[in-house]
Amino acid sequence: MTVLGALGVVLLVTGCQMNPLTSSNSITTSASAPAGGTRNGSPAPPPAFSQFSDVPLPANARMDLDKTIILGAEDGWIGRLALDASYPLTEMYAFYEREMPKFSWDRITVVRSSVTTMTYGRGARIATITLQPNGGSATTVDFTVSPQRISR
Repeated sequence: MTVLGALGVVLLVTGCQMNPLTSSNSITTSASAPAGGTRNGSPAPPPAFSQFSDVPLPANARMDLDKTIILGAEDGWIGRLALDASYPLTEMYAFYEREMPKFSWDRITVVRSSVTTMTYGRGARIATITLQPNGGSATTVDFTVSPQRISR
């Protein structure tokens, strides 16, 4: 019985430890936005991962750490943010079309097809959002932000 009791204590203690991978990547919701979707099922504005306060990210999106690479922080980050969102491509398109201007991003161009590409500019940065269907009603979102080359 003492071996089983000790095993139970070990399982209880190790089960209470925080997972460092999940705690640092948890989604925080903006105070102005409800968690989850709106009443009609579209993505809710503008929940964001805490380190990405300058771009809209859909509620319940999951970051794909194998495909994400970020350099810098706050409003100066550049790189690729890869997400899996639990909304259909058409709703993700409407979400970014509606929410990017609220974050002071100006639309440059949009190409809508089975893989949709949206390009926005803000200050000295360019954001390219690529939306691809990911089975059923999910969408893969590749959000790439890079410095803008200024012509002389």
